[in-house]
Amino acid sequence: MALEVLLLEDDPNKKNRLLSFLQKRNDLFGKVDVALCTSDAMRMMEDRRYDLLIADIVVPLVLGGEKSEEHSISMFERIDDQVDRLHAPRYALPVSASTEISSSVYDFFRGRPWGVLQYSDSTDESIETVEKVAQYVLAQQEGKVAPALSCDVFMITALMEPEFSAIEGLNVNWEALQPLDSSQLVRFGEVVADGAVYKIAAAFSPRMGPVASAVLATKAVLTLNPKLVIMSGICAGLPQKTEIGDVIAADVSWDWQSGKYIDSNGSEQFQVSPHQICLSDSARNQLFLLKRDKDFWDSLAIKSVEVKQPIPKMIVGPMATGSSVLADARVSDRIKSQQHKNLTGLDMETYGVYAAVQSCRPEIDVISMKSVCDHGDMQKDDRFQAYASFISAVSTLHFIKKYAKPLLVD
Repeated sequence: MALEVLLLEDDPNKKNRLLSFLQKRNDLFGKVDVALCTSDAMRMMEDRRYDLLIADIVVPLVLGGEKSEEHSISMFERIDDQVDRLHAPRYALPVSASTEISSSVYDFFRGRPWGVLQYSDSTDESIETVEKVAQYVLAQQEGKVAPALSCDVFMITALMEPEFSAIEGLNVNWEALQPLDSSQLVRFGEVVADGAVYKIAAAFSPRMGPVASAVLATKAVLTLNPKLVIMSGICAGLPQKTEIGDVIAADVSWDWQSGKYIDSNGSEQFQVSPHQICLSDSARNQLFLLKRDKDFWDSLAIKSVEVKQPIPKMIVGPMATGSSVLADARVSDRIKSQQHKNLTGLDMETYGVYAAVQSCRPEIDVISMKSVCDHGDMQKDDRFQAYASFISAVSTLHFIKKYAKPLLVD
């Protein structure tokens, strides 16, 4: 049975393109209703429950009114609250043609199923993703078993921008995004190295922090059965040991906030109780080969000159993970003095990913290769996030192509 779809779109070119696709694929889509504003869309949802809502983010409230992303956010809030006698669609796919999603949209839709799909007139990728989403929804409704997904390497980031975008910029023949499950999209690609072809899957977690990343890593390990999991992205580096752009490969990670508070003679005291997870010896050995690859690191000089920073290098060292963003050097100094004297970097996800993989499939190698974008002090800002994301992404790809082979054998 084909899907009943509501398309909310007021841009004529975009609407006609999507509508033409929906009507052409009558094996997937049956009845297709079109709304030009959120008021019309909500009225239509009072009359029926749609299988799939495809909704532009920037639309007017009423026909001919001013377009704003706030109208779509308000509509989704009404759907969530089940007000106005709305029949919530079984699945929803928000779409945006904007090159940049505002912070309010990003904050609202992150953590929601599939986030916001980026639309472009210049490629068919977004149309292909709509097709893959429809196939997934139809299979779910018909009770069919979805085709098995798999990969050799799963790459995970904590943020869509700029971390996942840097991964998408890699030359690995990326396919369109497709559902991993009912709440997560994943992108597949291929890497050719020494005559071998490795299937790559990549995704970003819906929120920052160890919990969201651990959940995504768990899903990926259980669904995709990878041989290697690599976390890419950005982190804070200790100023005495790192420069902006340096890649920290976490050979050990732990939750620096783990422990308990006690009453010590009337004063509050925190007793640290970290659980540390280490890299496998085989993964560490391959990372040291990348660390010594002078030609590769020298090749990044042109990028480092652009941001007036030293040529990046790799540091294999301890990475402490916490659920808090740090902008106070006193905290990192305390973690170093109380928890690990060789502390190199701090982030919000690595320990969660390491713990998830170790718990689900301890035989799988897991590596975190994050680039330093700040030093977690009062000077913390976003200036180098895009640069560090790029350095981490290209370093990860180089590692896969040249040094990961021993970790990918059956």
